[in-house]
Amino acid sequence: MKNQIYPYPVETIKHWYVTVVGGQSADLKPNQVGVNMEALAQNTDIIPNEDSVMISKLEGRGMPLLMKKYFTVVPLDENSPDALLKSPIGEVVFPAQVKKEWFLEPVRIGESVVLNNILSQRYPNRLVNYMDRFIKSRSGMPCIEYDDN
Repeated sequence: MKNQIYPYPVETIKHWYVTVVGGQSADLKPNQVGVNMEALAQNTDIIPNEDSVMISKLEGRGMPLLMKKYFTVVPLDENSPDALLKSPIGEVVFPAQVKKEWFLEPVRIGESVVLNNILSQRYPNRLVNYMDRFIKSRSGMPCIEYDDN
């Protein structure tokens, strides 16, 4: 689908992307979410397989920051056919097993969500670095060790 315009994800604030939920797929691991590879490259600064995002519903109650789960963003292409079918225009696809504690309220297909990539960026502020390590350690993800100098 070369030269196609992808409406999602939409960057609303630096490193905050709004998209809709496309569904769930067994192509993804429990700590991954996927977005169409071309839409990801065209509309975001997210580095696939490296950057992590916190996901929250656009409307409704939000999960407290320290309770949110981090997901690694993976590009969806022909290697993950089931997931790619659920992200034709840049929708986010969740793993097959979504745990209840990941969200305060159920997330439905077609619902708008925010992919928050802010804490995945490197900032010199020690508090942000500490929060990044704390949240990632709670999610079972490896933490980036920052140089405090």
